[in-house]
Amino acid sequence: MANAYSQTLMGFQLFDKEISGPFTIPSGVMVTKPSMIRRLFEIPEIGIVTTKSISFHKKQGNREPIIAEYGFGSFINAVGLENPGAVEFAKQLKKIKIPDDRFLLASVFGRDEKEFALACEELLNYVDGFELNISCPHSTEYGLSIGKDLALVKKIVEKVSSLQKPVFVKLPPTVDVEATVTVSMKAGARGITAINSEGPKLSPSYEGIPILFNKFGGVSGKAILDLGVSVVKKVRRVTRAPIIACGGISTARDVLRYSKAGANFYGIGSALAGMKHAEVKEYFHALYEDVVNGTNNAESYLKKNLRMSYEKFKVEHRRLLANDLFIIQTDKSIKAEPGQFVFVMLPGIGEKPFSVLDDEPLSLLVKIRGKFTKALHSLKKGDHIYVRGPYGNSLNISKSDSLLLVGGGTGIAALYLFAKRNNHAVAVLGASDYSHLAYVDEFEKECQEVYKVTETGEIGVKGLVTDLLDDVIEKHDPKYCINCGPEPMVRQAIKKESKTVPLERIYSSIEMITKCGIGLCGSCVTSQGYRSCVDGTFFNPQDL
Repeated sequence: MANAYSQTLMGFQLFDKEISGPFTIPSGVMVTKPSMIRRLFEIPEIGIVTTKSISFHKKQGNREPIIAEYGFGSFINAVGLENPGAVEFAKQLKKIKIPDDRFLLASVFGRDEKEFALACEELLNYVDGFELNISCPHSTEYGLSIGKDLALVKKIVEKVSSLQKPVFVKLPPTVDVEATVTVSMKAGARGITAINSEGPKLSPSYEGIPILFNKFGGVSGKAILDLGVSVVKKVRRVTRAPIIACGGISTARDVLRYSKAGANFYGIGSALAGMKHAEVKEYFHALYEDVVNGTNNAESYLKKNLRMSYEKFKVEHRRLLANDLFIIQTDKSIKAEPGQFVFVMLPGIGEKPFSVLDDEPLSLLVKIRGKFTKALHSLKKGDHIYVRGPYGNSLNISKSDSLLLVGGGTGIAALYLFAKRNNHAVAVLGASDYSHLAYVDEFEKECQEVYKVTETGEIGVKGLVTDLLDDVIEKHDPKYCINCGPEPMVRQAIKKESKTVPLERIYSSIEMITKCGIGLCGSCVTSQGYRSCVDGTFFNPQDL
């Protein structure tokens, strides 16, 4: 069997390019920013890097929740094809260099052949080829609605193929596969990707209300493995072109099934849920070794507890601090480490992430910003919220290590548990005014000393948090510094702290857009290509 594996996969050629490995990450998973593309170039087993689906015009995604777990390794999602638009994405792609042994495949979508072509023309000089998304199952204007119209598929493929870059067509599993492939190849396609997620399917419900805000989504992961293999078999019957297989792959056994069905390359997406970047790197190496040697070591990297289930909490108290800031205290505790966060869901209204301000009982600091936080603000004692998590990683800091906690605005919320778990913490806390300086009394109970700063001077020192840092650091000589707040504040804090504290002992967190919590959606990718929800939320300066 090992020989069969190696004969199948040794030597990787995609059109005129020799590539480093047989794997890719399907469009829509993780690869939302060029910083992630650069990070994936570190993984030699990934020979093809597929981008997030890009349209000519910027597109907003669906409201959260955007993902739910069907079962181990299976999900339903409705991200909504969110992307910055082709012009902006092209500007970002200019900053990266594609290695000679990698193939950068840009996924694109649109309403018609003109929109597809406009997006491709913007990206043309920065990618090796295009993947045409005619298969996304949770949009009424794009994706599957396009794939059902063979005449339109023909026009789109012809138009994009005329740009003289290789074109893959990404198939939905719910169309006439042979007919779609035949039309696509005659129109100029040079490869097929199969399959996209299956759907649209109705979201699983919680207390009778669909979890996904979109209500319908596409099913991915282990649940569609058999379907994907059957589609690849149909594709191979009508073309000898390269096939990228996607759908349910997590182990070497799955790769072999797709290989026997006729696939040449293999996309792994849902299986990566919950993995840190270092684990993703190790997983792909193990998977390749499994394929070559007939072993099954990669399976040990799959995460079996993603904490995607919701738990009901009752609102016990709502403490108003200012007209746009309040604390929700619930009736139950939660097991959380310092720096972790949770998602709060209100059925039919939405879902948002919040730092765990306090764990006994679960308490959240909420700033009113939009529809969801206004709904939280309207809750009364006895009302319920629905919580999943916690997410993020704890830091390897001893209770006896001296800490300097630096928090600004709502960033204060991520720091209290550090003080609560440590015997030698000093805090510098700042806000615009007295009413926005949250949880100060609680910090003073846990910290050796608390320095208060407000821009108005109503309490403590007048100014900014960072104004005090030189003196505080000199007085307390902390072993570790932990910062959370607006990005300018954090960067200034790091600049001052790094004069005396080694960078590897400075940890910081800035506010990122976080939508799934398990590392799949890619919305929280940092400028260094790490995903805040699984690799953070606190980073050393070089990773932030």
